Amino acid sequence: MIKAIIFDMDGVIVDTEYLDFQLQSAYIKSLSSFPEQLTHDDFSHLVGRSGQDLLARIKALTKTHLTFDDIEQGLRRIEQKKYHPAAYLPLFRTDITAILQYAKAQHISLAVASSTQKSYLLDILKNCGIKEAFDLVVSGEDFPKSKPDPAIYQFVLNYFDLFPSQALVVEDSPSGIKAAKSAGIYTIAYEEKRMAVDQSQADTKARDMKEVLDLIKQRNSQE
Repeated sequence: MIKAIIFDMDGVIVDTEYLDFQLQSAYIKSLSSFPEQLTHDDFSHLVGRSGQDLLARIKALTKTHLTFDDIEQGLRRIEQKKYHPAAYLPLFRTDITAILQYAKAQHISLAVASSTQKSYLLDILKNCGIKEAFDLVVSGEDFPKSKPDPAIYQFVLNYFDLFPSQALVVEDSPSGIKAAKSAGIYTIAYEEKRMAVDQSQADTKARDMKEVLDLIKQRNSQE
């Protein structure tokens, strides 16, 4: 039996991963002296990354002389655009409510584990009307290393006092999927075809929230 379902935020609950991809791509091009040499794959490889890892990759990709602090300021401006309610509310995947209802009926705990800043996570969940459904909301800012490090998922398991086999994760980015799998948790990838992201490490894929729910029910009936 599944005892906990853990959701990533960007690209899963709200379809902001692609918006981030677009905003971040434009920002990176503005930093580079040779933006025409940057490819779709270059930008796709940054999807789901955060913290020092993302800053280092942007600096290496653009060969900019800006400091990490300068680059981070630019990324914060992107966050402010992406996490404005006018930007993310139309991107809320409303069919997740059926999953939340199923989980509650089955006495399955619900958590969000995201690299996103905690204040943004709480605002998004509140404005989408689903904050009260979650038993735990965890941000990567609370850990020394962010995804793909498994620490955030290990924390959730410890919080609920569960074995990895008793949980299920819904992720989308390569780093998030790797983090979940490194923690030993069965992982559903919310399928992404607009960006060249590698979701091959996931146990299975779903095209939408309805498919996610079907897969959760199948998994729950097997245990």
